[in-house]
Amino acid sequence: MIKNGRLLFLLLFVLFVFNLGANETKDGYIKMTIDEKTGRYSLFFLSDPANTEYSQLFYGKSNTSFLDINVNGVYYRLGSSGVFKTRIDMENEEPVVVYESSFLTVKESFTPVKTTSSPTANGIRITIKITNKSDEEPDVGLRMLLDTTLGEGRKKIPFVTENINIINEKIIEGSSDEKYWISRGKDIALMGSIADPLDVTAKRPDFLHFANWKKLSDVPWKASYHEGRSFNNLPYSIGDSAVSYYWEPCFLELGGTLTYTVYLTTEDTAWYYPELYARPEKPVYSEPEIIPEVAVYEPEKRYDFIALIEKEAGELSLETNEDFNVVVLRLLQNYLNRFIAGEIILNEDDITQIDFTIEKYREIQEKTQ
Repeated sequence: MIKNGRLLFLLLFVLFVFNLGANETKDGYIKMTIDEKTGRYSLFFLSDPANTEYSQLFYGKSNTSFLDINVNGVYYRLGSSGVFKTRIDMENEEPVVVYESSFLTVKESFTPVKTTSSPTANGIRITIKITNKSDEEPDVGLRMLLDTTLGEGRKKIPFVTENINIINEKIIEGSSDEKYWISRGKDIALMGSIADPLDVTAKRPDFLHFANWKKLSDVPWKASYHEGRSFNNLPYSIGDSAVSYYWEPCFLELGGTLTYTVYLTTEDTAWYYPELYARPEKPVYSEPEIIPEVAVYEPEKRYDFIALIEKEAGELSLETNEDFNVVVLRLLQNYLNRFIAGEIILNEDDITQIDFTIEKYREIQEKTQ
């Protein structure tokens, strides 16, 4: 006969094993699930708080997004390699994925973050620490592959940065002026860091490779680069986007640790320019605040001219009783017409934002008719 204490232990053990499939955490607008067997994760955003509905920002299936470790030219895919064992720990009430071998410990921790324009957590900081356990001093490199999906819609612009629309295969050096990339979906966007928005001294990736997912996934380390090639890999995958971060192999001393950081959040470019959006704690205005002229948009000042257009549309809608969506569409079209006529200056990113917003309000108008 099994004693009561032993029976209770067995029941708890069975319940624990039964729930091993996924580790779920929530904070603010963010929900994250971690696969207990592989350590790979999925990220969701609370898009409809009233109904507690989440939208997918990033879906880390069991074999589509992962970390690769390069140790003296030998490659290990974490979560799949039998050399590294996987477990989930908790540190400071936050989940940590630990990949353990006889010679390295790799810890991947996830911390909720709140960007400048968000009232609560709207993303995560991923911190990866690689510690040398061996009695040798190897060269160790890291690759992080993200299988993105949001930018694969009908707009056919898988990624944008501050200065580039990435519609074909592209490599961006970590030393470039780019600070982030964005994958925009219909209603939501995923923003990933190139520069660390909170620490200017943090090590940047050596480069990021934007390409077809299968092309990046099928190699153990670096894929061949063909600038301008499409995101297709015929006949296997069509328009399948992905981005791969690379930190080249470097010397890891005895007992030493290498640390790398990546941020994944919803879109908020203001977070990467704190000097332009800094506000005094107690602002004092001798005169009413003057909204800058919208007609000539100056990228270096980072004005959110779409928000200003929506504000103007709201005021006109109240005055004229016109449908708000119709007014927004008319104002946006006026901006494009004036740009074509050479009356105002818009850069490529401005035009993309206008195009994206026009499509958004057209769909809203169609649904309300």
